[in-house]
Amino acid sequence: MPESVSIRACRHWRGGNVTKDEMKLEFLQDIDKDTILSDATYKYVYGLMFDGQNYDTEWLYKVNDAMNAAGKTEFKEGFKSWVATFENERNEMFINASKWFNKKKYTSTTKNGVIVAKEEFKPVQEITAQELDNMEIPPIKWLVDKILPVGLSMISAPAKYFKSYMMLDLCIQICKGGKFLGFDCEKHGCLYVDLESTKRRPKARINQILGKNADKPSNLYIITGDQDIGTLDGDFLKNIEYQLEKHPDIKFIVVDVYQLIKSPKSKGSKTSYEKDYEDLRPLKMFADKHDLGMKLVHHNTKMESNDKFNNISGSMGVLGSLDCAWVLSRESRQTNDGTLHITGRDLPNQDYKIRFDKNTYRWEYVGTAEDIEQQRKQQEYDESSIKETIIKLVNSNNGRWQGSSSDIIKASRYLSSEIFDKPEKVGRFINDNKEFLLWFDNIQVEYIRLGRKRQYLFTVTTDTTDTTVTTVTTVTTVTENTQQEIDL
Repeated sequence: MPESVSIRACRHWRGGNVTKDEMKLEFLQDIDKDTILSDATYKYVYGLMFDGQNYDTEWLYKVNDAMNAAGKTEFKEGFKSWVATFENERNEMFINASKWFNKKKYTSTTKNGVIVAKEEFKPVQEITAQELDNMEIPPIKWLVDKILPVGLSMISAPAKYFKSYMMLDLCIQICKGGKFLGFDCEKHGCLYVDLESTKRRPKARINQILGKNADKPSNLYIITGDQDIGTLDGDFLKNIEYQLEKHPDIKFIVVDVYQLIKSPKSKGSKTSYEKDYEDLRPLKMFADKHDLGMKLVHHNTKMESNDKFNNISGSMGVLGSLDCAWVLSRESRQTNDGTLHITGRDLPNQDYKIRFDKNTYRWEYVGTAEDIEQQRKQQEYDESSIKETIIKLVNSNNGRWQGSSSDIIKASRYLSSEIFDKPEKVGRFINDNKEFLLWFDNIQVEYIRLGRKRQYLFTVTTDTTDTTVTTVTTVTTVTENTQQEIDL
């Protein structure tokens, strides 16, 4: 009767001079009808076939053939069963080992210093344009209607621009299903990660926004900077995953500020674009995986650009990684008025005029940038002495007056609405406000050339639907003296 596997292994260990190949050969030669199939046998076979990187499947086939020849046909299934049990115990090290009999070669690699099996290549599957056309694609999911979709987003502004107040109010309104800047919010739980504060600051700010004695949202979850949530190359996403498992109602996450979770700068050859994209990619994938919104609070670069989105600190890789970007700008730090610039993958460019109310500690919607500009122009028109002079000239000349910008300036001195601007500015005012003259004062403007001189013909009309400006060319010459008499 052959010696047991454990005795043979012990003898080889004590001898110390036997190679693994010699041990494999000796084991094959010792297989007969009296060979005992036990866990120790399977473990010994496994130890001989694995060299730390590759599996000697050819030798395993020889063992299986020898076992079959010796009448030990149960070896194959017994070995596979033992390997399956072993996999469950050490699944981080050996993956899919039960398929060894079906493969000619089995390779491994290392992951975090641990030997693991290489993952099999899994090709992606394409679809045709026709198949895509027939698919039912769900519409964009909005957290805040029209301005904040599900996905990865960012708000950027200089320091001390009340960004944190805006983000807290945003979370509160989503938790309540209320309105943010006048836009409807879908009701969901929110996680606010305030990494620059202790618990004192968000508590004080929430009391300022809602009132000290008001009920506070029970679905607004807060993590502060005195807790170690980790960075992107650490435990940050694991901590967020834990919060989602603990509070499955969370659909919106604010990270204030993004800089504190970024991975440290590497000394490698990566460009700033590559580094930014590499940092934001896992956040984008996380948001997509969980079908939620994540907004990062960020700072502007010190280099001012006409394109507000170029003011976001970092490379273009930052903007390219986002589903939605907000940039908050103000004319100066002394004013409470600002503009919220919004863009995104599936959003049109939007500009909203907003104002921070220091009594309610909330940003309020004032109007679109176009609305505010229109209001400014109308106020400028209403207060203009140029407009007053034109109206007086038309009314005093039976609803019709013709002259140049210089003539209007001269006439204003006699009509109690003196104009101190130069003719060029008067001309620009008329060109910019011809619609206002028609809509608000029923005065139609036409351009007339007398030789090299340009004049305006102002006519009272009851039809204010046609804003087309007609250009009239005439060969009639009018002397300056005659024109002045008509003017006055």
